[in-house]
Amino acid sequence: MKVSIITPSLNSGKYIENNLKSVHLGQKDDFTVEQIIIDGGSTDQTINIINNFKNKYDANIKLIQGKDKSMYDAINKGLKAMDGDIWACLNTDDLYYPGIINLVIKEFNQDPELDVVYGYPDMINENGEFIHTLYLPKFDLEFLVLRGYCLTILQPASFLHKRVLDKVGYFDIAYKYASDYDYFIRVGSKCKMELVRRSFTQFREHPAAITCNEKTRSVQTEETISISKKYMDEFKIKQRSLLLDNLKLYLRQVRFKNIRYMLERTSELTRAGSWRWFLKERIM
Repeated sequence: MKVSIITPSLNSGKYIENNLKSVHLGQKDDFTVEQIIIDGGSTDQTINIINNFKNKYDANIKLIQGKDKSMYDAINKGLKAMDGDIWACLNTDDLYYPGIINLVIKEFNQDPELDVVYGYPDMINENGEFIHTLYLPKFDLEFLVLRGYCLTILQPASFLHKRVLDKVGYFDIAYKYASDYDYFIRVGSKCKMELVRRSFTQFREHPAAITCNEKTRSVQTEETISISKKYMDEFKIKQRSLLLDNLKLYLRQVRFKNIRYMLERTSELTRAGSWRWFLKERIM
């Protein structure tokens, strides 16, 4: 079985070597892995690091260079260039835990009908220090549509079968920061999903990350709201108790001593003004 890891890149010299090590040196050799790196025109040491790593370890890395319209445009280029049976997207500043790809392959081999296998992401800071584990619930399409992307599934901790592309196609580049949310709603509506209750990845939070930037996070929130409304209408999903759903989420995080994440998420929603929209459009 062959696994393709899609990695969009732009001036990623600070973190990319550890990313490469986690993909190519941290896994066992009972499968073939290729990493497709789509670089949008790095001007730092990124390209040198990639080429040096590839030569030193004889790593199976395909480097695609050239301008792209967005991160999702870059990912689509990588998907069209891959030839793996299983694929995943891993940002240059994120890492896989040792042996995770092997575990994922076993899950797919045990159930040939599986389309998606996903696990927990561990949040780390810019220095690689552990912050907390995001304990995701079992997949629920309605919950994903109603409550947002990061509360249900996270792209860097997900692996997908190649037939997913036949079922739902590619990422919608009309969205600049929330196309992964749109994508996993489409995937969840047509594909068989499985949660493995184990940490798959280290997801890095740092000032340059999209999810940590106030301006990009605001746009991402507005796109998320638009996507949610779109699929509520398309799938005829009725609003259910926001209070009850949030209580369940809080209790789940309390169970795993992870209340910090939920408090931070609530604060972000409040600052972005989306709480007002939720209350007005989804409950009243």
